[in-house]
Amino acid sequence: MEVLRGEGVLIKPCAGKDHRELVEMSNLDLIASPIYNKVVYVFEAPTPSSKVLKEGLAKVLAEFREWAGRYTKDTPSGCLGINLNDEGALVIEGEADGTIADAMPFHPSAFLLKLVPPTSTVVINELLLMQFTRFTCGGLAIGIASHHHVADGQAATFFLNCWGEIIRGESIIPPVHDRSLLKARDPPQPCFDHYEYNTISHEHSTITSSLTTKMFHFDAMFLQKLKSKVNGSDKSRKPYTTFEILVAYIWKCITEARGLDGDVQTKASISVDGRKRLNPPLPKEFFGNAVYDSSAQTSASEIINNPLEFTAHLIHKSIAKVDDNFIRSAIDFFELRKQSLGPSKDNDGIDVIATSWMNFPTHNFHFGMGEPVYVGPSLMLIEGLIILFDSDTNVGGVEVVVCLSKEHMIQLEHYCFQV
Repeated sequence: MEVLRGEGVLIKPCAGKDHRELVEMSNLDLIASPIYNKVVYVFEAPTPSSKVLKEGLAKVLAEFREWAGRYTKDTPSGCLGINLNDEGALVIEGEADGTIADAMPFHPSAFLLKLVPPTSTVVINELLLMQFTRFTCGGLAIGIASHHHVADGQAATFFLNCWGEIIRGESIIPPVHDRSLLKARDPPQPCFDHYEYNTISHEHSTITSSLTTKMFHFDAMFLQKLKSKVNGSDKSRKPYTTFEILVAYIWKCITEARGLDGDVQTKASISVDGRKRLNPPLPKEFFGNAVYDSSAQTSASEIINNPLEFTAHLIHKSIAKVDDNFIRSAIDFFELRKQSLGPSKDNDGIDVIATSWMNFPTHNFHFGMGEPVYVGPSLMLIEGLIILFDSDTNVGGVEVVVCLSKEHMIQLEHYCFQV
């Protein structure tokens, strides 16, 4: 299916009460991956007109002015910040030459990239870009590219839900913009080893073959089998979560698919939301990044030769350690490296990078004419990336998007459903 894009227009915020001029990034903002998070929402007819969508967007941008601003390094610290100059978010309109039914089933692919505005790897202008694509059946796809330095997935979803509420004529809960809630202590007092953010080099050769992405469907019955296998034997501990077990399982399958063995060290990086883990917790309306990338690490042979419970325990420990003391220590650790902050994820065909969209209130984003029939990432070609989100079609099921080299993806398809 072809998609024809039109010219983009800048949507500027309506006048509001927010008189800030500058947002200085927190340390958790600065260590976020410097990428646009790209997600697609698909709605069946009827759908709002583009005029209604743009008017609502202008109103919600008045509450979330960061999206309409531009990056600057003219900040007190000399680090990245956002100039709240209200230059606007970019909106492109497009037309698809087919129906939603023609395009289904939706999954991360080159086609979904056509439904999201193209972006540069170097941000020089817009921090938020959108594309409204109309299908011949009257359906609508809204493709969103939001820069990760500005907000994490929870915050971006909150913004979209507010946009939907405004168009539905409802009042919104204002966002909390105080990023000083995540400021470092004076003086900084890191008290843990935050090795996740040290550069790690492996001797294993980097994979150079082309990457591919596939979405795996795990229904409720399959997940229950996994849970019974991992949680059934030990009644003395709290059961591991679906996320912990499924990431452990996929990590093990990928390790086998890659043919890793012996003492080769492999790492699972897990994005942990710190909002509820801080003391006091961050307000649920907090707008920014509150994620720490924790990690579990062991040898390939340990993963392959041990029961799945072993790997699930590693995942569980890496998540459980991220509490208030740990996050505050991390923020202080980053403060001491402030001028050189950045993510340190390896892309060498050994590790996996797991992030969860499970329990995100994505289906709260609608315009009063029906919830989206599809919500998911477009296409993110990052070696070892794993994205988990709740299934739209199978109640209790989980969709897992995996990115691997083509040769290893073929092997993963062989291993992935052998419980």
